[in-house]
Amino acid sequence: MSTTQERSLCRGCGAEIAASFLDCPVCHRLVHGAELTRLAAEARQAEEQGDLTTALGTWRKTLELLPSGTTQRATIEGQMQKLGAMIDGRAPRPAKDGRQGGKAAGVIAGTGAAGAMLIKFKALLVPVLANAKFLLLGLFKLPTLLSMMVFAQVGGGGHLGFWIGLTAAIYVHEIGHVATLRRYGIEASAPMFVPGLGALVRMKQYPTDAHEEARTGLAGPLWGLFASAVALGLGVAIGSPTALFVASTSASINVFNLIPVWQLDGSRGLKALSTFERVIVGVAAIAVGVVTRQRMPAVVGVIVLGRLAFGKAHPTGDRRVLALFLALVVLHPACAWVADRLIGGA
Repeated sequence: MSTTQERSLCRGCGAEIAASFLDCPVCHRLVHGAELTRLAAEARQAEEQGDLTTALGTWRKTLELLPSGTTQRATIEGQMQKLGAMIDGRAPRPAKDGRQGGKAAGVIAGTGAAGAMLIKFKALLVPVLANAKFLLLGLFKLPTLLSMMVFAQVGGGGHLGFWIGLTAAIYVHEIGHVATLRRYGIEASAPMFVPGLGALVRMKQYPTDAHEEARTGLAGPLWGLFASAVALGLGVAIGSPTALFVASTSASINVFNLIPVWQLDGSRGLKALSTFERVIVGVAAIAVGVVTRQRMPAVVGVIVLGRLAFGKAHPTGDRRVLALFLALVVLHPACAWVADRLIGGA
């Protein structure tokens, strides 16, 4: 590549600017000023129209054109955090009549702590139902389909039906991540399966804060819970041991993903929880493990509590994420416990 292709001239001072630079090293004029102005206008228009996902996604694109440490970048990141809070219910959406979330706030205020927690968990289920269309996303992508077929075939052996069901359950888990990422305006690929390892999705951008990261992380186990429940229901309805095995294995895999280590989903979910909320999750997970006689929930609880001495808890916490984490750490082991009992009694 020639030097003229690699460099351009600053329109402000005429200095040479390398292709990778986002501002002029001499006068600090933004290289992509015109594009930033256009994107900002699109984002504001989307906000005015109430399309918060499009607005948030457009603001994310502006960050790719802004140098780190600039006032403009900090301002946009602040606006993105506000939009993210409106999208997931931590902040009220602007209402046309100027009133914000009055009815919902009144309902929660009159329920008490337990009722409020149930309302919060119910609110977390709405995106799952509203974004069910994403289940078809990967089925129209040849790479995803082929990788699913290879994954099921490699693991299948003499139990192909089980592996097809498990592959479908893992696919639903991954689509949960994709749907939630896209809800926050984050571009994400369809799932890709890797034999022996599982599946993954690729992101072009990253969550804005711990609240978004927790929700995108726990969205996989949340959608996986529905997959496990469907397999359990199918196993009961038609008396299929294979479906029951799928339900038990899928639920156990999702519990494993709740372990808060490395890049597992539980590690992302833990980032939004305060110290007290972490204690609640840890104690609950250990209790579930003892009651159901399953090791994995207890492992989740022990590591959650063990991490109190390491890392930094979120200063304010997130009650919605707490409700979701608790639901997942209770319902997944319960699903596996029921499936295992039905298998043993077959």
